Amino acid sequence: MNLEIKWEIILDIIYKTGRIIDLHKYSYYFLKELNQIIPFYAANFFLFDNEKELICDPICFNISDSVLKDYNDYYWQIDDIRNLAFDQHEPIISTQLMDYNSWTNTEYFNDFLAKNRLYYSCGIDIHAEKRLLGTISLFRTCKDRNFGPADLIYLNLLAKHSSNHLKKLFEIDRLKKQRNKKQENIIIHKAENFNLSKREKDVLKLILLGKTNEEIAKNLFISVNTVKKHLSHIFNKTEVHNRTELASLIYKKTSAF
Repeated sequence: MNLEIKWEIILDIIYKTGRIIDLHKYSYYFLKELNQIIPFYAANFFLFDNEKELICDPICFNISDSVLKDYNDYYWQIDDIRNLAFDQHEPIISTQLMDYNSWTNTEYFNDFLAKNRLYYSCGIDIHAEKRLLGTISLFRTCKDRNFGPADLIYLNLLAKHSSNHLKKLFEIDRLKKQRNKKQENIIIHKAENFNLSKREKDVLKLILLGKTNEEIAKNLFISVNTVKKHLSHIFNKTEVHNRTELASLIYKKTSAF
């Protein structure tokens, strides 16, 4: 079978997704771009740590939180495709893996997939060498055409690029967490010198992350006026007049630590 590969679209997707530098934004934008070349009704993208545990909530297109909860609470246990294809290196299409004559009569298919219009599926697991980084699942309704060989080729090509980029993003994320943890420990230590309360320490951490008063209020579930009150106390205790002086004081003390 001769297939005309849409290289221009492939390269455009690789270019756009290759510019993403935030691990936790990658899945959303990857699926959004993927939909250009492999149209789907619904999709999900899961990311995993070294122990194959989810590192965050999956990104889903057209799959509600309640549907995802139903799957996590029960249906994953009777998901035949997951049992057969999880942590594999080749892309799969449900109609090639399952006998639809019998599978469409199962509890999982009728009560979960068909109920949510997830009739056809296509997916791939993304690896960096032997480590599983993520899984992508795409779905179409019974009224759509089934996935085909071209979709598998595109998925395979893009998964290889995704593997390389995700590996870098995982490492960047690890280093960020390591740096933030170290910085947080130093800030906590320095905050003790100023006799800050626990809540004032929480506000201080967010100030040093560049958060606005409104963002701090949202993060800590307090009012903006309460944030301003804590900020005033912090300024008084550290003998500074503004955020810039506060950051300079903390980081100056940090560098001398």
